[in-house]
Amino acid sequence: MNPTISIIIATYNSANTLQRALESVLNQSFQDWECIIVDGASKDGTVGIVKEYVNADSRFRYISEPDKGIYDAFNKGWGMAKGEWIYYLGSDDLLIQDGLYNLLQSKGRADVLYGDVILNMSGRRKYSHSISTDSVGKRMMSHQSILMQRKHLLELNGFNTEYKICADFDLVQRLKLNGFTFYHVCTPVVVFNCGGVSGQNYKMTLKEAYKIHTTYRTLNRGTLILKIGYKYIKGFIKGTINRLFQ
Repeated sequence: MNPTISIIIATYNSANTLQRALESVLNQSFQDWECIIVDGASKDGTVGIVKEYVNADSRFRYISEPDKGIYDAFNKGWGMAKGEWIYYLGSDDLLIQDGLYNLLQSKGRADVLYGDVILNMSGRRKYSHSISTDSVGKRMMSHQSILMQRKHLLELNGFNTEYKICADFDLVQRLKLNGFTFYHVCTPVVVFNCGGVSGQNYKMTLKEAYKIHTTYRTLNRGTLILKIGYKYIKGFIKGTINRLFQ
């Protein structure tokens, strides 16, 4: 019998953080899952850690081969998945024990369920409420907060790997435009590490977000320029301050 949820983790040289992420999967109160680790041919001890979990629990599966980035790995993952629902966990993030269970309590309300995240900022944690359903497609949300049905990924051909940072935002746009419904569950799902790729390269993030907004005409041009400009200036100031006090 196929599992309810397929948890997909993309890894590359993640030996320092992966074990904690995998333990958070094992410790879920909801246990009807499989976990697929898609490794990009790591050169550290990542694959050795993965094999330990695969050998100990048949719900873990993995592949290790070169890929074209995180969204290429994500596409491989859902392509291998057997679950009805797909969830993506960062290799340096931690699932909240009841996170997936609480999301699934709203199963049947919508095609896409999403919750809140706890931001981990250099050891300091902050609760972050996700966007309202009215803002879906207009503002970004963390893909680590989202649970979506595999059949819809199949219908839309998964992530567009043209985008290196914002392909999850592009997918949300397409889900919305194709009439799939979203439901926000006010519950924390994951402890999200803010040191990821999007946080380190805000210029590329804004460039891709601008292109996605323009492609799908999510916001009018004037509003879009103001929003992107504000985020660029804010990111520039924050980066300058961080460099000054390092």
